[in-house]
Amino acid sequence: MKYKLAVSTLAFQNWELEDAINVCRANEIDALEIRMNFHPWSDLSLPDQNYRENYKLISDNQMKVSDLGTGIRINHYSQNDLEELKRCSQIANLMHCRGLRIMLGYKRKLWSEEVPDIDYNGIVRWLIEADEILQQYETEIWLETHNEFATGKMLRELLNQYDFRNIKLLWDIMHPLEAGEQPEETLNYMKHDLVHVHIKDGKPWADQDISSWQYTRIGEGIIPIREIIDMIHSTGYDGYFSLEWESAWRQELRGVGFEVADMIHQFRCLMEYGS
Repeated sequence: MKYKLAVSTLAFQNWELEDAINVCRANEIDALEIRMNFHPWSDLSLPDQNYRENYKLISDNQMKVSDLGTGIRINHYSQNDLEELKRCSQIANLMHCRGLRIMLGYKRKLWSEEVPDIDYNGIVRWLIEADEILQQYETEIWLETHNEFATGKMLRELLNQYDFRNIKLLWDIMHPLEAGEQPEETLNYMKHDLVHVHIKDGKPWADQDISSWQYTRIGEGIIPIREIIDMIHSTGYDGYFSLEWESAWRQELRGVGFEVADMIHQFRCLMEYGS
């Protein structure tokens, strides 16, 4: 089975775009998931011409852009983030992709850590106004399983608040597990609006108060990746499976044995041949 494979450019901190493309093409990766404001070449302030040149470089190498990973995180109503959404939509048009990944809620490192209460009604209001912007640019918001909205159940309840036209769901396969939701449950809640999947692997830390799991090499954690992929495929899903290698944030993904090219190769082999 040939799946559509992408790699997030989080894996390529301090890399030139051309070098990232070369590694991906060597491993038969189909698309890049571009993390915005993370590289000199993905800065939101760059003129349109830079993005036209980026797209040409990508397409000349027979690759596509799966989506843009924005830095937008909504936990209350924010006019400034609506302006950033407009700029990201413009860039998505230039890069010939529709999806704009955003996150909701507050990040916490420990379950015992106190964070502010989210403004649920403000989030809904923001999404309603965002939906109008997306309609104008023919783009989509892809809400990721993250933070207070780490489960498919929470995202489904949110989408049920309004008849959104351009808001879809992105399943990061680790985060619902961290929150105690099993893959079968997550898929049941998300399958009708699922457009993108983040692949990673890991296991809980010994300290159960740490909210996020310890990341591992693909295939060396406890996440049932192949079973999840098979379940998703059975629904008729036709989106990308994207490796989100978070070495930029996670110390445990750095050093000898965690070289980016090797991790991408491992990901491609898992997706092509199974485990």
